[in-house]
Amino acid sequence: MTNIFDEKNEVKSLWVKWGKINDQIFGTFIASREIDSQLPGKEGEKVKLYEILAEGGEYHELDKKKNPIDPAVKVQVGEVYFVGGKMGIDAQMRRVKVGQRIGMRFTEEKESNTKGFNALKIIKVFAGDMNKEWLANNMPEIGGQIDF
Repeated sequence: MTNIFDEKNEVKSLWVKWGKINDQIFGTFIASREIDSQLPGKEGEKVKLYEILAEGGEYHELDKKKNPIDPAVKVQVGEVYFVGGKMGIDAQMRRVKVGQRIGMRFTEEKESNTKGFNALKIIKVFAGDMNKEWLANNMPEIGGQIDF
């Protein structure tokens, strides 16, 4: 019998990190929810979390000094990835429906207006067609009945 608690058996959450410009993920938007913020000084505040059933993309993890680590992490098709919300992403995602194909891309950085704070990462959201196959399998009550 194998040791289930062996490090190689650990299941890790798939969080998209925006390490380098042009990091991206694309797939089907399948859910959003609110979680408690883990950021210092923001404890107790709620932040959005978006779940994407991946079709592709890549992104860079960050080291402890917030520098991107090469090589890029390849997004695994069919896995569910998490993207943390922030003001810019949240505003764009209000116009996206569950079951819609989307892409997110890190397009630029802007200097922070507050001295000592990290640069603002601009993430653009692109919306495409509805994933009718996913809707039919996961939301049968609407999947085959609404003409998107």
